[in-house]
Amino acid sequence: MKAAILEDKGRLTYRDLPAPVPGPGNVLLRVKATSICGSDILRFAKGHRLYPLILGHECAGIIESVGEGVSDELVGRRAALIPLIPCFQCDQCERGLYSACRSYSFIGSRQHGGFAEFLELPARNALLVPDDMPFEHAALIEPSTVARHILDLGDFRAGQSALVLGAGSIGLMTVQWLRILGASQIICTDLVEENLQAARELGAHVTLNARDVDVPGEVLKLTGDGVDLAVEAAGAPQTLMQAVHATRPRGTIVCGGNQPLDASLPMTLIEDLMRRELRLMGCFMSYSAPFPGHEWTESVEKIQSGELNMQAMISHRCPLSDAPRVFADIAAHRLAHRKIILLPDGRQADA
Repeated sequence: MKAAILEDKGRLTYRDLPAPVPGPGNVLLRVKATSICGSDILRFAKGHRLYPLILGHECAGIIESVGEGVSDELVGRRAALIPLIPCFQCDQCERGLYSACRSYSFIGSRQHGGFAEFLELPARNALLVPDDMPFEHAALIEPSTVARHILDLGDFRAGQSALVLGAGSIGLMTVQWLRILGASQIICTDLVEENLQAARELGAHVTLNARDVDVPGEVLKLTGDGVDLAVEAAGAPQTLMQAVHATRPRGTIVCGGNQPLDASLPMTLIEDLMRRELRLMGCFMSYSAPFPGHEWTESVEKIQSGELNMQAMISHRCPLSDAPRVFADIAAHRLAHRKIILLPDGRQADA
């Protein structure tokens, strides 16, 4: 089979590998569409713990074959990848906190992922989807679940106001879920006008370009004392500080963006949290009990109903063979994008 393989920091190749054969309890997925996540770009640009590795944890396809102990009825079914593989035995798994599993694996970062023609995965990690769901949309279920999980962590309720800092993939998914779940006011910020336009189209009531305005000041003008919930989706210290200053007393902030590990924050952040009695939550993955969680089943439901607009999330489609060039262009800031769909067969995913 053909695969895009991370060989080393900054080096992605496209070459042949033996196709996997599904072992006991596993299935073989013929990948029809896979999406590039920001974490894939970070592993390419900053380096990773494991080489060589096939990246890719946002993908969907058709179950080609099954291993021992798996029903043949799964063959031919459409499925999206559930990338987390918990042990299901440790204390955290027994509590339903699968992302805190003591010995989890993860498809696309700890074992081979979906930037390939075929992917072997546990049958439990194949999320069956309706036969009429486009593969490209099914590939975006995983980032949708992260946004849905963020709102659970933020204890969001219909009628509350919300601020989304960053209109990238997770930010735009969060805007959509806020609209679906009945937010009274959705404010979204970004530095790129095209991203803000997308946020407006997907449900934001107000968008703010952080290059042009004082974000906390504008939010306080719009809300009086701040939003009920702020979602930091940009992964930048500046936006985390903006979230603190734009959230009402006893409001909630959820960190959904990956902050740079070499950055620092002033200790005034803690004072501000204390004085305003804010709740600061972290988000890591998107799972709840029973595995994989309502985040996944609700995403399928809302894609099918049309309430989640996956088409608007996609900015580019490329054959998988273009992955080395695409990754190099993104890392060099030569390619502005939202979701990029890689097609292993080089054609449209549903062709």
